[in-house]
Amino acid sequence: MGPRARAMHDFLRDRAGRRVQPWARLWAEGHGEVWRGDAEYIERRRERWWGALLDG
Repeated sequence: MGPRARAMHDFLRDRAGRRVQPWARLWAEGHGEVWRGDAEYIERRRERWWGALLDG
């Protein structure tokens, strides 16, 4: 899940850098920061996620 969230952040950043809409607007509104934060949260808790997914 972390790599997917990170990929969304990178996608938004790249498209915004090229001024492609709606990505540039979403980036300006802070969506990139949210995706980056989500990716970092998931990555910091990777072991917990694995445990919840595999033990459930």
